[in-house]
Amino acid sequence: MPPMPRLLPAAILFTVLAVSPVCGQDALPPFNPAGILTITITPPDSFLGFPLGTRPVRYDAAVAYLHLLARESGRVKLLGMGKTYEGREQYFVIVTSEENQRDLERIKGRLAQLADSRKAAQQSVASLVESTPAVVWLGYGIHGDELSSVDAALEVLYQLAAGTDEASRRLLRELVVCVDPMQNPDGRERFLAQMQQWEGAVPNPDAQSMHHSGMWPYGRGNHYLFDLNRDWILLTQIESRNRIGPLLEWNPQVMIDSHEMGAYDTYLFSPPREPFNPNVPEIMKKWWKVFSGEQARAFDRYGWSYYTREWNDEWYPGYGSSYALYIDAVGILYEQAGVEGSLVKRPDGTVLGYRETVHHHVVSSLANLTTAANNRVALLGDFAEARRRRVVRPQDPQVFYLLPGANPSRGAALAQTLLLQHIEVAVAEKDFRAAGLHDCWGERAAAKTLPAGTLIVMLDQPLARLAKAILEFDPRMNSSVLKEERKSLEKENDSRQYDVTAWSLPMAYGIESYWSEEPFRGSAKPYAVQPVQEGTVLNPEGTYGYLFGTSDDRGMMALSMLLEEGCTVRAAKESLQIEGRSYGRGAVLLRRSENRPGLSGVLAKIAASSGITASGVNTALSTQGPDLGGNDMVLLRQPQVALVGGPGVSSAGFGALWHLLDSQIRSRTSILTTEQIAGADLQKYNIIILPSGNAQAYSRVLGKPAIGKLRAWLEAGGTVVGIGAAAAFLADTATGMSSVRLRHQALKELGLYTKALLLESGASSPAIDSVAVWEGKPVPKDTARPKGSPEDEKEIAAQDERARLFMPRGAIMRVDLDEEYWLCFGAGGRIPAIVYTSGAFLARNPVRAAGRFSPAEKLRLSGLLWPEARERWERTAFATREAKGRGQIILFAGEPNFRGSFQGTTRLLLNAILLGPGFGTARPVEW
Repeated sequence: MPPMPRLLPAAILFTVLAVSPVCGQDALPPFNPAGILTITITPPDSFLGFPLGTRPVRYDAAVAYLHLLARESGRVKLLGMGKTYEGREQYFVIVTSEENQRDLERIKGRLAQLADSRKAAQQSVASLVESTPAVVWLGYGIHGDELSSVDAALEVLYQLAAGTDEASRRLLRELVVCVDPMQNPDGRERFLAQMQQWEGAVPNPDAQSMHHSGMWPYGRGNHYLFDLNRDWILLTQIESRNRIGPLLEWNPQVMIDSHEMGAYDTYLFSPPREPFNPNVPEIMKKWWKVFSGEQARAFDRYGWSYYTREWNDEWYPGYGSSYALYIDAVGILYEQAGVEGSLVKRPDGTVLGYRETVHHHVVSSLANLTTAANNRVALLGDFAEARRRRVVRPQDPQVFYLLPGANPSRGAALAQTLLLQHIEVAVAEKDFRAAGLHDCWGERAAAKTLPAGTLIVMLDQPLARLAKAILEFDPRMNSSVLKEERKSLEKENDSRQYDVTAWSLPMAYGIESYWSEEPFRGSAKPYAVQPVQEGTVLNPEGTYGYLFGTSDDRGMMALSMLLEEGCTVRAAKESLQIEGRSYGRGAVLLRRSENRPGLSGVLAKIAASSGITASGVNTALSTQGPDLGGNDMVLLRQPQVALVGGPGVSSAGFGALWHLLDSQIRSRTSILTTEQIAGADLQKYNIIILPSGNAQAYSRVLGKPAIGKLRAWLEAGGTVVGIGAAAAFLADTATGMSSVRLRHQALKELGLYTKALLLESGASSPAIDSVAVWEGKPVPKDTARPKGSPEDEKEIAAQDERARLFMPRGAIMRVDLDEEYWLCFGAGGRIPAIVYTSGAFLARNPVRAAGRFSPAEKLRLSGLLWPEARERWERTAFATREAKGRGQIILFAGEPNFRGSFQGTTRLLLNAILLGPGFGTARPVEW
């Protein structure tokens, strides 16, 4: 073994040597036998002190090697993109010929001209195509527990930096290769620490061993456990935001996205199969055929197994290889059978070693780079043509309108998400008339006046394809896809859908939005991201106290900060008007008499950082609505939150909640595991949140003692929030925690729930019969009783079981809200909610259904929703609240903050957390 280079720090030396080498192969074949390499560039093996591919490389060692390559080779430029949540720098590497390196800015400028036909005359495009290198973006390791591609990245970089043969030199002349070698450093380090912890002295090929499986929360996600490969269009996470700028600045023609899959699989690469998103350029099918053909030939030389299409569809635009298509690059996915840095014995008796998994990715990358270099001119020409033609057809949206409404911070946040993706956004300078409007509720307007401040996204721009894919409300699969999906459900009891079928960002943000096939004809200016707006306190010497609204999300942020500061805070049950200003339900009141001296200074600081405007008031007497000294001003309590994770809990669902609480509203949160509940001191908390996961696992892991303890805590004044599968666990008749029922467990009582729903609807808008009131007209009695033979009940149960098969799989559905109820304050009368579950919930008095899914004909807003699902989910409960002793239980049928992006439904969750302990419980003050 060669000596370790001096430049490797002792800390890195420890991480390199801490894991014993495993391979599963006696010989180590060269990664690129055809390459001729210069000895002036240090190979990874010599630097690391072990053969690459015999164990996974840790972050520090990988970064140190990148720095070494940049020092040793004029072909390599190392650039930082920003830091992760845990403080690790994200790097990308530009590798090209030394001549191209000296000319990078000019090359980037030429590519920008090709990317925007407004910057290059048509006659100059041909010249630019002939004289400009193509750009290939190689992305590795976006899932932290998918290890092999990061090691492959180091070898690919070495081959490019050290190659002296003509094939290597040609790659560097024809291409600028941008390498993102480790897209998820935090997740990788978490997973490798687990692998190191559970590794034995003797390598174990059993894929079920903990050395292969790891333990909750594993390493797939980043620090907040987000799946970064679903975050490309959402940009909720810092790693995604760090990456998107450099990627779009380089306008790549090819993007590679390297992954791993199950240990017993082989290797998958593009092309994908249907369904294809309607915004996918048709030309990509030609390029998939070209690239896959040459990649297959490269694998055939080794006799390796592989396949294409099988399960990888191209519907959701938010994966790395998919995102490429909407910026007019050829997107290619790699999926390698993973062995977690070790070796695995497979069902056929063969042993797959880690080095071979690395080798597969190296060969794939070099093959794709060769294809790109051989087709440079055609790739650049097709890229320029796609940008020139764009995607808009006469019947398609020509423009999107995003209205500021009562929650302008959401519009600003969506605009920033679009601008980060280089999508051009304008803002209306004055009110204007817009024609041919379609909204997300499926309603149309021939013409309407839209207000000044409306955000405008016109689709006569270079990234029109991306803008349309992100913003459009309801892309639809073709009939052949529906037929195959239906066939699979009917015959196999299984769906072919890989992920969600809907994602529209305007719906996710919960803002009023429209599209029109008519172009915008008004006065607008380019929208620029505004600096963080400092809030203020008007009349800071108000003698009675202070008020501010919470219709804008900034108000909820300020409320959270005030509660964290220990201020005594109240919220209004009803809207009110006082001293010339109006406030909606949920407005925040701080009485001077209830708070310590210096309240004005605390509020001023919080207003400045959150961006709210608070007003001092000199009286408690309102001109409309409740007075400030009355009982309609509800005393809130500081949330003491326990967020439950561990076995049975979805790490992604947990992570979205953790990110919301910790990173967004800055609320101090304790994390408990499901295994801790039975022995934990629950009196420290007034809210316990159970994220989605697996209902049966919740029941199994918690067990009767923990469930009994949770029930006692709840009835003594606690708030339990159950989400998705956790809500199903709480509503299960076997658990008995909630009076809400899963539909399939209440089939005998469907008639009673139907009657209760009619009464509930009547209570919201009661019909008054004055004769009955004043003259004593008798009220008709309902003498009907549920009927049905055992045979009828069996048939109903069979129908319900069949309908569950057609569950919503990431469809966006309309939820109608009870605006007068505190759980819905600030959310409006209806919201889009994304739903991916088979659990439909029934609720009746005394349960309060704060939000119900709409009637069947209005239920589907976007995505695939079969008629069986429409009928089963219509008017079922999305959000419920019920009293339990002195406490309350709040259930959500789906994940309200799904992937950290559905801000409309997240508002209900924030109300549950920030308003719930005050509005919904009778917990003792001292508790």
